[in-house]
Amino acid sequence: MLESKGFTIVATNYKINSKGESIAEIDIVAEKDGERYAVEVKSGKANLTSIRQAYANAKLAGYKPLLICKKSDEATKEAAKKLGVEIMEFSEYHLLLEPEELESIVKKCMEEVMEEYGFIPSLYLNERVLTIMRAIAEAKDFKQAAKILKIKEEKLGNEIAKLTKKGLFPSRSLSFRDLKKYCIAVLARNEIIMKLEKIEKDIQEIKKKLGLI
Repeated sequence: MLESKGFTIVATNYKINSKGESIAEIDIVAEKDGERYAVEVKSGKANLTSIRQAYANAKLAGYKPLLICKKSDEATKEAAKKLGVEIMEFSEYHLLLEPEELESIVKKCMEEVMEEYGFIPSLYLNERVLTIMRAIAEAKDFKQAAKILKIKEEKLGNEIAKLTKKGLFPSRSLSFRDLKKYCIAVLARNEIIMKLEKIEKDIQEIKKKLGLI
């Protein structure tokens, strides 16, 4: 965002030292039009404390103070104006995340896409697993799925838990609606795999009869 506004990034996590001791740290040191800025980044809403921190760190480094934040109220803006702290608000669509948080979000999104469109690993399912999945795919709720299988809801829950441990169901918590969609996708893919295998088998038989293999 800074670079898009004409700034050049000089350093990140810049430590301010005094007599060999680190006394403060600036998130970003940036430069624009020959002027250096001490940039503090706050992922949420700015307050008076963040304004004072931006001001103090900039003074220690001898740079101009700049605070990047998601939002700031009128009182905070007024305080910033008096202290000469420039505020830059980033769009609500920006996400400032730790790598682990981003990884978790990406994984969840990928799981949802795979479940929605059936892009799941090839599974060779036994008849019991297929029966459970068919019941869930046909039912309107968990209770009806158990009724179709002629078992108690608790037992169905235990069966699903076992299949989850085996990797046949998503490990993340799903509503019945999402579980139903997942089962429909798995069954559809399983049917396609079975048809493809049958076609391959029929082709091999034809080749044998024609003496091609």
